[in-house]
Amino acid sequence: MQYFVVIARQRSFSQAAALVGVAQPALSQQMKRLEKELGVVLIDRSSRPIALTEAGAAFHARAERMLAEASLAVDDMREFAGAGRGQLVVGSLPALASLWLPAVLGRFQSLHPGVRIVVREKNTEELARLVGLGEVDLAILHAVPGLRAGDASYRGIVMERLFEEELVVIVAPDHRLAAETHVALAALRTERFVLLAKGSGLAHTVMTAIAADGFRADVSTECTSMPTLRALVSAGLGVSIIPRLPAEAPGPAVAVVTLRPALPRHATAVACRGDSRPSAPTEALLGVIREHVARSLAGGP
Repeated sequence: MQYFVVIARQRSFSQAAALVGVAQPALSQQMKRLEKELGVVLIDRSSRPIALTEAGAAFHARAERMLAEASLAVDDMREFAGAGRGQLVVGSLPALASLWLPAVLGRFQSLHPGVRIVVREKNTEELARLVGLGEVDLAILHAVPGLRAGDASYRGIVMERLFEEELVVIVAPDHRLAAETHVALAALRTERFVLLAKGSGLAHTVMTAIAADGFRADVSTECTSMPTLRALVSAGLGVSIIPRLPAEAPGPAVAVVTLRPALPRHATAVACRGDSRPSAPTEALLGVIREHVARSLAGGP
């Protein structure tokens, strides 16, 4: 049943086999046995990607509920001993994974050494999708209005805002604006921009703000990580707008210029599925995250 659910989610035998760690022929045999036992065809193998039959769709809905209940039963037992053991898959934006998340996970690991942690670094849109599919237990991403599409995989996600950051301009050390203390967004009309690739919450926020200011950004370069973005800006490929934390963190040399008037502060959130009870390790990590944020806002270490 677990194998069938993964196939139903992925719509691919090969992708499902890779996820569950079983050879594709063995997985196909398991599905044939399941169909023989149930007396119905669950999967239409003639289509590409594969599709569920009417019976398969009905069985998928029931199987998801049954497996969720079984998981809850296991989690309830683990709660007798706290977070216990097991694996926790944490999604994070790459910049936060290197600058913010390590302290949180270090604290969590000291409290729950038996839990194995897997960190997956993606952009905001992809993290939201993975949470919706149940492939990560929780994700640290940007809370960006209007970014998420009406994809079914996003349904049931709940977000809890953690903190907000000021957005600043970064330019190469020898750029004409490098010596300025502040700059208006309109002063960047003639500049070329370096931005994170499509699906980034930050890029969405920046492009929305630029459009609201009445001009269209000349995006000359896109990349997928904050260190690369800073390196490109430092090399003179363009300017960018990023949160102050990564702007002032160690890395390629850039000048940081304050925006006046300021753009809306960029919000970071933790996302989980809202249609099922979080596992004991997930609940434990959420507690550590909230504690860390509260301590940071109070000016603690």
